[in-house]
Formats: sequence, structure tokens, C-alpha cells
Amino acid sequence: MLMLVILLGLVSTKIVLAHEKIDTYNEAVKLFKSGELVAAEEKFHAAKLNVSVTDHNKDINFMLSILSPIREVMEDLDEKAADYNEGNDLDNLIKIYDRWKESEKKWVSGTNVQKDMYGEMVALTKLDTDMKGYFSTIKKENLDKLMNETANDVSEEEEIFTVLNKIPAEYYGSRLSAKTEAIQSSFKNYYAAKINKMVETGTVSSIIDEGSRQFSALRILSLDSSWLEQTLDSNLLRIVKAAIDKKDYGAFAEAANSIKKLEANMNGADVFAYIEKTTSDLFVKAENLTEANKYEDAISIFEALKPLKDTTESIASANLAWDKYEPIRVLKRLYPGKEFPNVINAKNKWGADSVVAAISKDGGIYFGKLTGEEAMVVTEGSIEGAASINKLAFNSNFSTSNNPVLYIEAKSTERKHHYIAYEVSGGSMGKILDVEADKLTFESEQVLVVDNPVGQGEGELAYFEPDGSGEYQFSSIKVDYVDIQVTDIANYYGEKVRFTAFADTVQNGGALVTLSETYNNSTGLWEKTYLLLKGDSDFTIYENYTVIGTFNSYEDITDENGESVRVPVFHVEKVE
Repeated sequence: MLMLVILLGLVSTKIVLAHEKIDTYNEAVKLFKSGELVAAEEKFHAAKLNVSVTDHNKDINFMLSILSPIREVMEDLDEKAADYNEGNDLDNLIKIYDRWKESEKKWVSGTNVQKDMYGEMVALTKLDTDMKGYFSTIKKENLDKLMNETANDVSEEEEIFTVLNKIPAEYYGSRLSAKTEAIQSSFKNYYAAKINKMVETGTVSSIIDEGSRQFSALRILSLDSSWLEQTLDSNLLRIVKAAIDKKDYGAFAEAANSIKKLEANMNGADVFAYIEKTTSDLFVKAENLTEANKYEDAISIFEALKPLKDTTESIASANLAWDKYEPIRVLKRLYPGKEFPNVINAKNKWGADSVVAAISKDGGIYFGKLTGEEAMVVTEGSIEGAASINKLAFNSNFSTSNNPVLYIEAKSTERKHHYIAYEVSGGSMGKILDVEADKLTFESEQVLVVDNPVGQGEGELAYFEPDGSGEYQFSSIKVDYVDIQVTDIANYYGEKVRFTAFADTVQNGGALVTLSETYNNSTGLWEKTYLLLKGDSDFTIYENYTVIGTFNSYEDITDENGESVRVPVFHVEKVE
């Protein structure tokens, strides 16, 4: 009896479960037919779990084979996408995206049931919205890094580029080129902002460094660099032109030398052609300045061009030419502690390309010779006393052997001038003239006429001639007048003469001398002819005077008869 009750209970339970399964299946079919596929899949799955009867199992299994894989895959994709996004695992997020798109392609192109089931799962999981959110956030974060210039080096830039390229194209826009254009545009703007900021505030070297870095980065990222080349070309050309306009050749050369580092990346750019032409023009300008004896300007340009061209030889050549043009430069280098207020130089004399003579403040006298590229040969001497020099000159007329002679005119305490001459011979310097006088001239070769020398010949025109050692000494007095009788003065108009005459009276500021006296019978008067002596001397009447001077004018006087007569005037230079 008990067994029967148990069997009846089991049968009753099975019958109840069987009815539940059938009801669940029927509900699933109803949902399926109404297009509620996700709910239908859930009911089919519940019916399958009811194993009380096997009714409709074949249909249930068939429907589940279509619907369940879609649900399971979509739920898995949604869960993993969220996990990878939260863990900043872009690579695995991309793999999930790729699996999603691959599955989507299969289901959308499959049966209507698969397509509709997929559509319901997308709406249920919001996987499309989530994916867009994930990738849009990643894209914005990396684009912001470019916009805000927070990338520190090429590796960070490359990382941003890689991330942006990994993001699926659909999140950049619907056009096929949208992704490529967005990435290229962002990087161009990023690099352009950096280089423009450098152009505005940085040095040339910093611009070059940044430009070189960007060329390298753009090459690594396979991005177009033509815009960068154009930007650098225009700005760098402006910089070097500005330096030339200011005649700041050093700044030009330094900038140009730095700019040349970009030549491999900017082949054919205008700035390089300008640099080459300007460098050549400046070099020619420096050479022309050298030829024009403007050595300091020439050397300044040669020095400035050093970063662009080896100008060592040109500088040395210009300095050598400058030394020969102004040999005092060499003398100053040889005697750095001395000052030379009196300097003269000459070219191509005494077997040298260039010679210099100079007198130092401390009384040293120097004669230097430059020949070829040899060192200067210097001969030294000294001037006795603290002579105040008015003139320094070369005058080999003083030498009996055509040696260099340094002729000096200095101040004199007793006469108008102090004449000194030093002859350079055999590596030594000797004094060959030392006379104070009012004037000195050459009458003939090695014959000097000295006016009023101190010592012998004082007050006269004296001859000075070299003795056996070549030193000039007094030799004789120079006579420059003719001895005449005073009565013959009319025959020597304009000539320097000497005569003796008797002073009769004083008139017109001079002494009146009677030349002749004749009695005129018709008038009964004595008629006289006169000569008027005038000069710096004071004449006393009734005395004889021997005078030297020149008859060169006439004056009117009043004679002893009260008549106005015209008489010759003798200008006295000296009274003996």
C-alpha cells in the first residue's frame, strides 16, 4: 500500500512538472514568435532544465543552439570590455572590439533570427554605447596631451600616436579618411605650436634642435613633414637676412652654421641657397677690403665667417698685409709697454717690403724692417734729453752711402728748430746731425745750409758737411751778397749787397746817405741824390755803417731845400 502511495506521488509530481515544461515551452514559442528573442531564449533554457518529460526537447535544443551563443558571446564581450577599460588595457580592449565586430558581421549577415537576437543583445548590454565611450575617452585624453603639449619626448609622442592609431576608425567619423586626417592634423598642430613658440622666443640653436627632433619624429610616425620644412625655411631665412641687414656677420655665421644641420631634412630650401651666396659675397667683400687696406674690417668679416668657412689662411694673409701697411703694429707687439707718439713708415725701401721708424715717449728711437713673412728686424737708439718732437721723416740725402736716415725736427730753446739725424747701418744707429738753428736746407748733395746755428756760424748762413765718419760739422760761412760801392746801388735793384756808407741825417724812420752832390749854376743851389737806409737797427748820424741788405723800393722825402724828392730805399738785414 505504501509503495502504491509513493508511486502515485511520483506520478503526480511528474505530471505536474510535465505540464510546467509544456507551459514554459509554449510561452517560449509565443515570445519567439512575437520577436522577443532574449526572453524566449531564457524560457527555452528553463524548459530544457525541466527533465521531467522529453517532449519538445528537439525543438528546444534547436532554438537554444541559435539564440544562446549570441547571448553568451555578447555578455562575455560586454563584461570583458568593461574590465579591460577599467584596467587601461587598450590592447585587450581592441581584441574585444575586433571579436565583437567579427561576431557582428556573422550575425548581421546570418538569419533574421540571429540578426534580431544580436540587435536585442546590443540594446540589452549597450555594448555599442560602452565601446564608443571607452574609445572616445581614450582618444580625447591623448589628443588633449597634444593640445596641451604635455608630451615630453619622442617616445611619449610615439606612444600617443600609437594609441590614436589603435582606436577604431569609426570613432573618428564616418569618412574613410577621417581617422588619418584627424591624427595628422592633431600632430601637425602640436608640432607647429611647438616650433612657432620656439621661433618667437627661442634661440636659433633651440629652433634647429626642435626642428631636427620634429623631422625625426615625423619620420618615425610616417607623417608628412613638408609643412615643417616650409615653416623652418621661411623663419630661418628671415633670421639670417635680419643679421645681414644689421651687418652682424658673426650672428649670421653662427645661425647659418646651426641651420646647416637641417640640410639633410630640407634639401633645396631657399635658406641654404641664401647662406651659400651670402657667405661667398661676404668672403669677396673681405678680400676687397683687404685690397683697399681696410684690414680691420676685412679681418672682422673673416673671423665672423669661421663657423662656415676655414678663413685661417685669409686672416693670416690680411694680418701680414696689415703689418706691412702699418708696420708700427709689429713694433707695438715687440714692445708692448711702450707708447709711440711719432711714427713714419715707407714701402719697398732699403731691401724691405715695409719699414717703420718710431720714437717712444721715453726717448727711444726705433727702425724696423719687414721682408716677406720674416720677423721684423729692429735697430734701436735713443735721443738724449727730453726732446719735444715736431717732425720725424726718412731722408737718405743725409747719408753718404744711401743708408736709412731718420730725420728729426725738435723744439729748441735757443733757435727756431733743433735738427737731429740718425743713420742706420750694419745693425746699429748713429747720430750724424745735431744742430740748433733757424733753418736748414740742402744746397747740394750732402751740403747743408744752416741759418744762424748755435756755435760756429752763429748769426750767419753756415755750411755743414759730413766729416770722415759721416757726421755733419760746420765747414764755412755762406756768403750770399755782393760787395759794392754805395754809389753803384742803382745797378743792384733786388740783389743782396754789402757796402759801407756815411749816415748824414735821419728821416722817414731811417738814415739818409748822400750819394752825390752837384751845384746848379742856374738855380744857385746844391743838388744831391740820396739813399735811405731802413731796418731794425738804430742809426746814428755822422757815422759810417757797413750794411747788408737789398734795394727794392722807393720813398718820397723832403730834401734840405724843402723839395719833395723820390729816393731809393735800402732794406738793411744786418749791420756789421
